[in-house]
Amino acid sequence: MELRYWGGDWGLPSVHPECLVVLAYAKFGGAPLTLNPVDYTWASSQGIVPILTYEDEIITKPANILTFCRKHKYNADYVLSAREGSDTLAYIALLEERLLPAIVHTFWVDSDNYSSVTRPWYASRIPFPLRFYLPGKMSREALNRILVTKGQPPLYSMNEVEAQIYKDAKECLNLLSNRLGTSQFFFGDTPTTLDAFVFGFLAPLYKARLLKVQLQEHLKQLPNLCDFCDHILCLYFTEHAEGTSPAGQEAIDANLQKLTQLVNKESNLIEKMDDNLRRSPQNLPKAMTTLQPSASAEPRHSSHLLTP
Repeated sequence: MELRYWGGDWGLPSVHPECLVVLAYAKFGGAPLTLNPVDYTWASSQGIVPILTYEDEIITKPANILTFCRKHKYNADYVLSAREGSDTLAYIALLEERLLPAIVHTFWVDSDNYSSVTRPWYASRIPFPLRFYLPGKMSREALNRILVTKGQPPLYSMNEVEAQIYKDAKECLNLLSNRLGTSQFFFGDTPTTLDAFVFGFLAPLYKARLLKVQLQEHLKQLPNLCDFCDHILCLYFTEHAEGTSPAGQEAIDANLQKLTQLVNKESNLIEKMDDNLRRSPQNLPKAMTTLQPSASAEPRHSSHLLTP
């Protein structure tokens, strides 16, 4: 299975939320993906990612890719009950309805963030001449998507639409924070589909160096969600993690403690084996003839033996 996706930055394996959802789920479910970051040559100029290819099949959109992984027995949700599965679908719908529009606006519609962060990043990874076309196309599509889904009565002006989508996003973040509480993941000690979606949507917002930080500041006021992102980065994307939060540090400490316990057990086992060898009957060694130095040989100090 080969996954084509936008590459990473800011300490993330991908800066694209939907690509990040698939990458996280693949880690959670153990799917053996061949990763192929795209640069958008003429062969793929539509800006559609992520794309999963398997033999003759081509699968797009995170939901379809995750379903495909489950069909091939790479399932991160096997621990969920029927009720938890229903809750997962409800929360994902909430994320896409309330949180995603504000994230899209933050990166692709807000003029300051788009001109200083989003457009330069994508243009630097797109070959000439597509770099002058594709980011603008993606920005226009993002704006149209927001206007079509949110620009309906009684919201008639763009300012009203913006105010509403950010209000909805902040309420969604508060709900997620309350649902997560002090847990590592949303359904116990094992990450699932919901964790992949929350991580994919929140991590770029959390890690990006934005000029307009309205939604980012609200996220950083919810430390358990920030720790949640750091925790997943620390456990599953170590090569990309820039730093660790208290939650991430706890995970490192726990793994270090387990490793220390394992080393101690092995050391005790080796000591017992040595004791058994010392107590077992031993054959006396045969006397060996001592070699005498020749008369012409100069005496050597014992410290010279240590000299290479």
